[in-house]
Amino acid sequence: MQTQHDQIWGRPASRGQENDQSEKFDPKAFALELRDAIQKNQIKLPTLPALSLEALLVVNDAGSCMADVAKVITKDTSMAARLVRYANSPLYRGTRNVASVKAAITRIGIDAVRHAILSLAMRDVFTTAIKSIQVRMEALWRHSVSVASKAALLCEHFPHLNRDEAMLAGLIHDVGAIPILLKAKDHQLLLDDEKKLDKVVYALHMSVGKFMLTLWNFDPAMIDVAATHDKLDRDPPGEQVDYVDLVQVANVLSHQQHESHRYGKMDPHTIPAFQRVGIDLIEAFMQRAAGEDESHISAALH
Repeated sequence: MQTQHDQIWGRPASRGQENDQSEKFDPKAFALELRDAIQKNQIKLPTLPALSLEALLVVNDAGSCMADVAKVITKDTSMAARLVRYANSPLYRGTRNVASVKAAITRIGIDAVRHAILSLAMRDVFTTAIKSIQVRMEALWRHSVSVASKAALLCEHFPHLNRDEAMLAGLIHDVGAIPILLKAKDHQLLLDDEKKLDKVVYALHMSVGKFMLTLWNFDPAMIDVAATHDKLDRDPPGEQVDYVDLVQVANVLSHQQHESHRYGKMDPHTIPAFQRVGIDLIEAFMQRAAGEDESHISAALH
């Protein structure tokens, strides 16, 4: 007789059990199955593109110069074009547009290029050829870009924070949802029930995101964003606004465009992150013509 343990850890179920599994879904069993699949490398986790990793190595080399970084990036025309668009975005306003990778790096600055490369590489991480989850993955990317754009613009009011890091924080905050979607393709019941899939993603994505960014050796501040961005009652470690605060505000603002979302009807005044960032500042941010800036930043990330 096959035990429940056998079902959880992916061993073949009997025909009767298959019928039973088609009628109900066990979130705890799915979580254990997902954890086991990740630990055994049975799920191909998204990875940063090889060229991005090569560029990061060059950027982190104290002996490298802008020409060295530009040489690596120009190997990939898509990445090169993205970096130029990024440098011409409202984040780096100039008197005229730059047209070359070297000029883009000069405008951004060698210290900020690392975060720019990571941000631009995220587009490839949120890509899949699996048709059953492709729509969800594309929606996840669009939401991440929206959060990133808002976080970067809000960051302008906090000199102790970095705009490129704020953008990166917005792009990676939901990265833990990707392995969950990849695993969900094996559970038709999840794919057929959007609300059930939403609940599973919400329950697991922060812990999975923390695992992924730790695996990728991301900075602790970015790992903290992935691990706590939906913990709206968090107790921050310091008095100053941090990247989690910015992402929480940007995330709620982005979701409030959709009343069906759990954040759609939430009163922002009750959220600590809104109080920390400043209600008046956020209201002014929403009222000013930020839409065009956001669209330009979004275009730079695609």
